[in-house]
Amino acid sequence: MFLFNLSLAEFMALFSAASAVVVALYLLDRSRRSLKVATLRFWNEARRPVESTRRRRIRQWPSMLLQLAAIACLLLALAQLRWGSREDGSRDHVLILDTSAWMAAATPGVPGTRLPAAQLPTAQLPTVQLPTIQLMDQAKTNAIAYLRALPGPDRVMVVYADALATPATAFETDRKKLEEAIERAQPGQSAFDLRQALEFARQVQGRSGRRSGEIVYAGAGRMISEENVEAPPNLRVLPVEGKPDNVGLRKIGLRRSSSEADLWNIFVSVRNYGAREQNVEIGLQFGGAPAGSRAIRLAPGSETETAFALRTRAAGLLEARVRARGNALALDDRAVIELPKLEQLPVVVCSDEPGLLRPLLDAHPNVLATYRPTAQCGGGEDTGIVIYDSYVPSRQGKAHAIYLQPPPERSPAKVLSIIGNTAGNATVLKWRPDHPLSSGLRAQDLRLESAQVFAAGAQDVRIAEIEAGPVLLARPGSGPGQGKMAVLGFHPMRGALRYELTVPLLFANILRWMEPESFRRWELFAAGVGHVSVPVASGLDLAQVHVREEGGAELPFTVHGGALRFFSGKPGTVRVAAGDREQVHSLVLPEIPETVWEAPAGVRKGIPRRGTTVGGSHDLWQWLALAGALLLLVEWLWFSPSSVSGNHKVWLRSPSRDQPREPSPVRRAS
Repeated sequence: MFLFNLSLAEFMALFSAASAVVVALYLLDRSRRSLKVATLRFWNEARRPVESTRRRRIRQWPSMLLQLAAIACLLLALAQLRWGSREDGSRDHVLILDTSAWMAAATPGVPGTRLPAAQLPTAQLPTVQLPTIQLMDQAKTNAIAYLRALPGPDRVMVVYADALATPATAFETDRKKLEEAIERAQPGQSAFDLRQALEFARQVQGRSGRRSGEIVYAGAGRMISEENVEAPPNLRVLPVEGKPDNVGLRKIGLRRSSSEADLWNIFVSVRNYGAREQNVEIGLQFGGAPAGSRAIRLAPGSETETAFALRTRAAGLLEARVRARGNALALDDRAVIELPKLEQLPVVVCSDEPGLLRPLLDAHPNVLATYRPTAQCGGGEDTGIVIYDSYVPSRQGKAHAIYLQPPPERSPAKVLSIIGNTAGNATVLKWRPDHPLSSGLRAQDLRLESAQVFAAGAQDVRIAEIEAGPVLLARPGSGPGQGKMAVLGFHPMRGALRYELTVPLLFANILRWMEPESFRRWELFAAGVGHVSVPVASGLDLAQVHVREEGGAELPFTVHGGALRFFSGKPGTVRVAAGDREQVHSLVLPEIPETVWEAPAGVRKGIPRRGTTVGGSHDLWQWLALAGALLLLVEWLWFSPSSVSGNHKVWLRSPSRDQPREPSPVRRAS
């Protein structure tokens, strides 16, 4: 036993002070004596106090003891005497409330509302509609019932748990605040991570400075993974009723066709989470118009992928929907992805022999080529890319420029020498390996029938060199608004060079280096909030990888086992850029895991009995207050003025009517 509100020294001080006052009152002699005098002249003598030489003593020991006992009981009640040890007094509990996406599912039937079949008319049996209740509401009801079953001094922390564990309150004894925090809880978009929630609960209990109570989990138990989940000995589970059926979208992927620039290949993944087979209808809309539909049949617990094709270059919203009977969760029935506008790269070719360059440009579906004779090319283009074949304009615009064997006297790069057939065939000795223009080019025996050797300037980058010097220079834009430049001292489509595989790769690299956005490989995904895994090529340079949110903030990521992984706990758009490849992840679907956790056999379940905790103590103040009041009542009835006659106690008995009542010479001390 221990005192919760007062220490033993404080209690003894208060009791001693109260006892001293009571004992002093009982020792105080307030008696009055009757004196008879013969004449008034003796009155002054009678008014003098009578000197008494006898010792003062307490005449009403039972009354004083009853009052002292009543005072002791009332002080113990104020000090909140408890049965047990102080260590087992108030405890700190952590209430983990599952706020994952699955908690938004509805299950038919509310406990206590189902009518027996015998009470229903036969004609109504097939059409009875049972009410539905959301899993989140069930968890809230269980959590509030648990709070009301705890002793008053116990503290509770409410934690919202989905993919992250977030405390909603501190350790509180105010049940009203705790219930308000439970009522505010809403299902999120991510999945439930039980391992992280239990680890968080252990840490906060260890740092609270009090005895640890229970870790209580209220939810459906559908979680990311059961790996490394170890149930603590003080775990209590408040399960929800029902296993709702649900069919929902798992993932939507869009990829541009490599052969047709305006064609999108669409893949829709649908999963049946329920325990019965479902007929599912999948529909697509683009810009509000139907774009395709499929009807499939899904077995319980299975997942399938359906392919669609959409031909468009315009930007717009692509919407995917699924419809199935008994669908309990509406969050994953619909997903919307924004398609970007597919613009072709304008390329102007200034050449008197346009037939030489047509095969190179027509092989790229994103290139819109315009061919002009050199007589009609005055220069000054400000957008796109301009190819000058053996020609240099009088004025250079802001557009990117590619020069093929420019005239030496007007070449943008100074020509040191010209190597032709008379001097023998030249051979490319080396490529610059760390530049985008030479990506994938490893040929060391490329023979040039004729070539111009340039003098590299301060801003020029040597891409390809022979023994005499560089034959291919790249010049980045020197400032804002100035285009990039590539100068080739040889013509890629003349002579035997046109049959080399290096030529189309080199030309594609030049175009991609100048306009990377036009050649970026787009992949769009609609996926669930939470953990996202992206396949990546082995040997990827992490310096070229960027994972950004919609506002431009960088997200942390890891690359392991050929996959890039990152986490986003809220709906939005995340862009993953790796070189010339960019993936846009629209995190609009809820993360619905497949694993259902079953509590081990030794874990406590359900609402505990009211006022009990694990090894807790019990309050005694109610009984002590009642005992103190009863003692005061007994003392008053026993020793009230009407119960005392002369110096003899009358035990709760009234005097006889025939016996005259004389005033008592003794008065109560209190």
